[in-house]
Amino acid sequence: MAAMIILLAAFASVILIRHFFFSQQLINYRLCGRIALAAMFLFTGVSHFLLDDDMVQMLPEFVPFRYSLIYVTGIVELFFAVGLLLPKYFRLTGIFAIVFLICVFPSNVYAALNSVNFGGHVNGPIYLLFRVPLQIFLIGWTWIMVVRQPTEVLVSTNSDRSQHH
Repeated sequence: MAAMIILLAAFASVILIRHFFFSQQLINYRLCGRIALAAMFLFTGVSHFLLDDDMVQMLPEFVPFRYSLIYVTGIVELFFAVGLLLPKYFRLTGIFAIVFLICVFPSNVYAALNSVNFGGHVNGPIYLLFRVPLQIFLIGWTWIMVVRQPTEVLVSTNSDRSQHH
């Protein structure tokens, strides 16, 4: 839930900053979305180091090197935060982020099914009614704001139409 709040709050903040301090420019919502996603990955990446004891509970006991895995995935999320802000690499970063979001989802399922005392997982399987749509939302956000090629919108004015008739 905290990641979603960070994402949406950062998105709204960036839009407001662009509106009030760069009002002469059109707002690039996809750029704002990338910045917000970078903020979310920064938050979640840092959380892997600050809340490692809690996060390690999201992995089954049989998984080897559980703490190392938590730290490595935290580093990956920090790389995503940086990569999303680099014009040359943001699209590739977005593709990797989507794959990552798909790959780590089973740990959320495990945590919910086992009522792990971390985040909403403590609520048990019912948490999946929130978590599944959240994961789909994050994947969709990444696709729309980062990976998908922008489509051009052609706007014609009345004077353009009158010249062609």
